[in-house]
Amino acid sequence: MNDAHLPKNADAKYIQYIEHIEALKKEPLGKAIPKALFKKNVLKSLAGFVISYSLYIGSIIAIAYSPHWSVSLLLLLPAGLGGWGLHCIAHDCGHGSFSNSRIVNTLVGHLALIPLLYPFHAWRHVHNMHHSATNNLEMDTDWRPISKSVYDRMPFIDRVVYLFTRSFGFWAGTVHYWWVSAFRPSFFPQKKQRNEVRRSMLFVIIAGGAIITLLAMYTGLHGVLWYFVLPLLATHAWFSVTTLMHHTEEDVPFLERKNWSLNGSRILLTTDYIYPKWLLLLTHNISIHAAHHVSPTVPFYNLPKAQAALEAAYPGMIRQAPFTFKTLWRIITRCHFYDPQTGYYQSFSQAKNTSAEKTAHNAD
Repeated sequence: MNDAHLPKNADAKYIQYIEHIEALKKEPLGKAIPKALFKKNVLKSLAGFVISYSLYIGSIIAIAYSPHWSVSLLLLLPAGLGGWGLHCIAHDCGHGSFSNSRIVNTLVGHLALIPLLYPFHAWRHVHNMHHSATNNLEMDTDWRPISKSVYDRMPFIDRVVYLFTRSFGFWAGTVHYWWVSAFRPSFFPQKKQRNEVRRSMLFVIIAGGAIITLLAMYTGLHGVLWYFVLPLLATHAWFSVTTLMHHTEEDVPFLERKNWSLNGSRILLTTDYIYPKWLLLLTHNISIHAAHHVSPTVPFYNLPKAQAALEAAYPGMIRQAPFTFKTLWRIITRCHFYDPQTGYYQSFSQAKNTSAEKTAHNAD
């Protein structure tokens, strides 16, 4: 290990991360998972799809008949959970773990993402960028922090968006993600990717446009808001909570390329949050995330066994913790900027105090 590559104030835990990453660099992680767990059962996959669409549509029907707007607000929680479950199904489709048929994966993926108006191929390609560069400070597309010095050089509106989505507006983080990548074929480097994204965009425009038009015709703007827009935002809230927490914590670093490796990102830089069984069912085991990063083609219903196999092969390497709102609060109030001195996070207030100290020192 080259100490010159480490942050100036790297602590013992950071150094241990780098040592473990070096040790895992050439390990065949996927071979720890039994081959039988890669086998796909389309009936189980379709059952997950039906469960999530039933929850999503059932909640919206309940909203339509709710006696008061306050009840409708509460019903947005299961509606969003159903929408998030559908996204998790599209997630399997994007990785080819829903079925062995590319046509089936593409069709179901498109249908599952209608509630988010997300073009399937746009999401698939940008998500694969995340998989190839998880917690890489230069390349990851998901919740990548920036340093305070970079933030200070950003245009004003970009700073507002970053401040909002890294703190109490975190629930809209994936809305911004959608805004940046969903309808921009130029975002993707390959011609084939851009063509696929255009086809997905056309599907979303036609299908989504038809749904919104019919809602407007038969239920008015009230129906469009309560039966589509607000469930969409509720789905994004679930989306943002889950994806933010997967790879963000005070002691989980984003690494510069010189210290990063693909294997290390797969198993060391993910926190698997322990959900209640009912939530695991409705989110299709999305929180069993290290096994998914090691082998994305393992179907969601086989992830618990795949995770157990990884834990047996690499004891102590997989981070697990119970999900708590205290953890989420800690993340949104402390994990804001990348601190190049420690390799970890700074909060907005810590970064402000550091800048003030530097200014005072320079003045002296």
